[in-house]
Amino acid sequence: MMANLAPFIMTALGALGFDITSSGNILTWALLASAVSGLGTARLASGKQRRPLAYIGLTVATIAFVAAAVFPSPGVVVGGLIIGGAGVGAAISTSGAAIAALRNPNRVSAASGLTNRILVTIVLAVIPLLGITQGSVFGTLALISLVALAFAAWLPDSPEHAEPVDVTATLRIAEPRRITIAGFALLLIFPIWGASEDAIWTMAPVLGDAVGLGDQQLGFTLSLAAASGIIGMFLVALFGDRMGRAVPLAIALVLGGTLKICIGFTADPTVLAVLIICVNTIYAFAFALFIATSAGLDARGRWSGPLLGAYLVGSSFAPLLGGALTEAFGIRIFTLGAGLVSFLIIVPTVLIARVSVGAEKALARSSTSTSA
Repeated sequence: MMANLAPFIMTALGALGFDITSSGNILTWALLASAVSGLGTARLASGKQRRPLAYIGLTVATIAFVAAAVFPSPGVVVGGLIIGGAGVGAAISTSGAAIAALRNPNRVSAASGLTNRILVTIVLAVIPLLGITQGSVFGTLALISLVALAFAAWLPDSPEHAEPVDVTATLRIAEPRRITIAGFALLLIFPIWGASEDAIWTMAPVLGDAVGLGDQQLGFTLSLAAASGIIGMFLVALFGDRMGRAVPLAIALVLGGTLKICIGFTADPTVLAVLIICVNTIYAFAFALFIATSAGLDARGRWSGPLLGAYLVGSSFAPLLGGALTEAFGIRIFTLGAGLVSFLIIVPTVLIARVSVGAEKALARSSTSTSA
């Protein structure tokens, strides 16, 4: 939610007297706090401390965001945003790890994403109606953290047996060493891809200005783009594991990369709006499959736990990278670079997805033989 509310957070910080550069730096530090916290707590999230970790993280986030929403002091706001980000990061690692404990990772990750997309769509539509202020933006983050705290008790336990070493040792595609390599590779690729996607999102106001897309039209476009993500998530939820992961991910990366490049070469505001909406639809579809891929590698959440934290590392640098590339080379080179990222990761992503599916099938076979 912090990443999705980036344009509103920047506006709220601007109203407190921070310039664009300072606001971007503050948001970057808040997202980095989430990323570091998520990565640092990933091991705990995949074990028996999953629920206590979620309780602590969400409690800290709620208190910190309330302080940022209520107190007018810029120092308190900045501190609350960064501390709240750290608290959210701990909760993110628990939810990411918990996804792996449930059957059919494709469907579960998509269901999680659907909830996220619906919530983001509502929030992006409601906050402008209330007014983009310190209270509305940071108060929303506090409320969401509080609601999440109420649901934390429902997190599933970590399974005792998750990585089927005894079975995968006989399968070349999903042997233990390949699973480990695939996991680390995914932790590297996912944030790089995420940075290219979020850079387009955070630079939307600049892209809109270049073609004459007004603020109201841009806000409507962003809300529709968030809503369109529901379609991508719904497709993954509908088909579940039947669609596989390798081929759908490859198709999504090709389409997404092509559309990101096209964004920089249009001068029509309507076409730009449509492209942004389409990019976000494909992004949501691919995002769900990336999460499912990490969950399939290990049911304890060894890889899905830190994955969202790793994503936030890339996401936190998206505003800085997007702004720097646009300023130095122009919009076309920026979108060209963002699009090429999708093409460059196709081959490793497909290989990782194949290992994930193989590991999941091996675990299912192992569990069946054990119960028998």
